[in-house]
Amino acid sequence: MGREAMDGEARKFRNFEALAAADGGSPAPAVLVLGGSTFMGRALVERLVARPARLCVVNRGRTYWGTDDPSCGKAARLLADRRDPKAFAAALDEATRRLGGSAPRWDLVADFSAFNGPDIRAALDGLQGRFGRYAYISSDSVYEVSAWAGEGWLPRPTAVPHAPLVVEGDSERPAEGSRRRALKTADGYGDGKLQAEEALAAGLAEHSGSGPGLALRLPDVIGPFDDTLRLWAFWHWLQAGPQEPPQVHDPRSVKRPRRSLAEDGGRSRQAADGKPSEELLFEEPDTVPLAFVFSHDVARFIDGLLDSASATATAPPPSFDAVNLACQEQPDLRGFLGLLATASGLQSPPRLAEVEKPRTFLPSVERPWNLSCQRMLEVYRFTPTPLADVLKSCAEWFAKGCDEFPRDALRSAMKLPPAPRKLAIQRSGLTATPSSSSSSAASSADAEP
Repeated sequence: MGREAMDGEARKFRNFEALAAADGGSPAPAVLVLGGSTFMGRALVERLVARPARLCVVNRGRTYWGTDDPSCGKAARLLADRRDPKAFAAALDEATRRLGGSAPRWDLVADFSAFNGPDIRAALDGLQGRFGRYAYISSDSVYEVSAWAGEGWLPRPTAVPHAPLVVEGDSERPAEGSRRRALKTADGYGDGKLQAEEALAAGLAEHSGSGPGLALRLPDVIGPFDDTLRLWAFWHWLQAGPQEPPQVHDPRSVKRPRRSLAEDGGRSRQAADGKPSEELLFEEPDTVPLAFVFSHDVARFIDGLLDSASATATAPPPSFDAVNLACQEQPDLRGFLGLLATASGLQSPPRLAEVEKPRTFLPSVERPWNLSCQRMLEVYRFTPTPLADVLKSCAEWFAKGCDEFPRDALRSAMKLPPAPRKLAIQRSGLTATPSSSSSSAASSADAEP
């Protein structure tokens, strides 16, 4: 290998001596994180460094929130781009080889950066089954391309009366190709995430020796270092005060008429007893539940997969599984803003402006039914942080962030309409033109999940 090629390899494979096992005793677990530059991935990297684990982080080497290395030099780093599948697979193969030993193998792979099936297949081709578990960061948007979504979220005959829940099995795609295509057009992100799950399930069967796979279906993620800045924008709006309050739907403009279960794209439906369902009526909720998960809970859940105590309760994990990971509390937007106001030390409930077409930043998807947390609680024995505590942590971080990350604080405030924007900027002590040297997250178009 020529000197130029060696220099290129050194720039791509950085600090791999961090993967060396300590002399004596059991080696620390080996973990491969795909992504890991910011937000959830950053939280996981920091947690694994503290564990400690032998950690390798694979990403494009971009700078977020003032650093391109959240591990502070304690993790091996591989610069690779999933947009070149062959090169990405080859890089993962080489990184795995560099673990050392006669049969190098990752105890855990945590994948934050796959958006579709080809992304997953490239990773599996490079790993060749050399891992104990593959945790894929998926999304509750997979339900937006499901058969149930294609039915307009009509309550199912087997659902608990007045309290339908979206469970993991509800991700099944519709049988009709035309409906699948329509749903993909409406939510390409959810379609890609479900495609990635399907590719992972299929790929695990093709690569002998691989461990099980698990898809973490996340709703809107909130926490420190969130590149979307959406929750920070809501925090700013509450800080603006009651004279320019956040906007919510005017309930008089969102009332939904009662519908029959037979109103299903022209198809007939049957009740559980087999009788025609035209007489079975329901009312969709007038408000949409908001589901959230704390970024630190995502990190805590994945870290826990390294411990035997996090195994399933009664049996080894299946070859592929999926779990909704979310806070148990799923309020509507009004209730959520009340919780955020309380967490921020402001008057609660806050004054809200009811308008027909409000300016809102959350939720990402609007479903009439709550996510089920039963599998998370009972099978994986994971208790999420209460939403009120999550919001308090976020509010404290936003307040400090106005000093530490003024450029990003301003970007989040700029999401507001002009009048509350001006008040929020003033009350946060920001200036309209912060120094270009301020630490800043990358733009949302560049941000890795």
